[in-house]
Amino acid sequence: MGEPLFIGVDGGATKCLARLRDSSGRQLGEGSGGPANARTGAPAFAEVMKACTAAAQAAGIAAHDLARVHAGFGLAGTAQAQDRDFILAQPNPFASLVVDTDAYAAYMGAFDGRDGAILIVGTGAAGLAVVGGERINVGGWGHQIGDEGSGMMIGRTAVRRALWAHEGMAPMSPLAKAVLDRFDHDPTVAVAWADRAAPRDFGEFAPLVFDHAERRDALAMPIIEEAAQDVTRLIGRLLEVGAPQVAMIGSVFPRLLPWLPPPIAGVCIRPERDAADGAIGMARQAYAAAVGR
Repeated sequence: MGEPLFIGVDGGATKCLARLRDSSGRQLGEGSGGPANARTGAPAFAEVMKACTAAAQAAGIAAHDLARVHAGFGLAGTAQAQDRDFILAQPNPFASLVVDTDAYAAYMGAFDGRDGAILIVGTGAAGLAVVGGERINVGGWGHQIGDEGSGMMIGRTAVRRALWAHEGMAPMSPLAKAVLDRFDHDPTVAVAWADRAAPRDFGEFAPLVFDHAERRDALAMPIIEEAAQDVTRLIGRLLEVGAPQVAMIGSVFPRLLPWLPPPIAGVCIRPERDAADGAIGMARQAYAAAVGR
């Protein structure tokens, strides 16, 4: 059958990335897909498999050779057993499959099993510390009841407060005007848009909010300051449980870093590797355990 191959998937609320490596660690190919939060069920699995297929094609791996690929999926929305079980129950071509959260895959990429913590601040927000082999989750409960400090929350707050400005309850700042321009300055258009909007749609406003906050916009600055307070709270808890450092994951974190208090910003580090490689590490661990290595 040939040497074992390993594929890792980093699946988030907005997109997923699959990476394929051989047993020596050499990268063979990558592929991408769309939103991969496991709580959406079959659509998420389809995007994950799309990314895996693209990675295999980039590597020149034929479909029948996927039987020697050991897979690790690090997916958003798998904190609940039923969502992990759903993914594991789907037909797949792999020799083996292990599923865990995107936070755990990010931790594996950042620290490779050593004590440490990661905090994902992208479309959503979720933290994980692993200390002495024990996992401690912080946040990560989804946009309905969580995701404090995330791009989704920043964007949603910007839309809400732009509507305040439209009604005379907040300053009609350049940010407020820019947000309202997206809806033709008509709140009913914003309501209809929000009815269909996914977290990533709200998150698309976050760069605009940061741009205006950096120009000292009166509406934008409080939004970013509140997000910084939320992220500071998450990091504080990760340190409290014993993590010596916190690896920064996600597109929003780098822009939020200058807004964090210096003692908090000082413990934030760049991860050694990304979550796709962390998911490969998960697959390697499962394979080694299965063959007794």
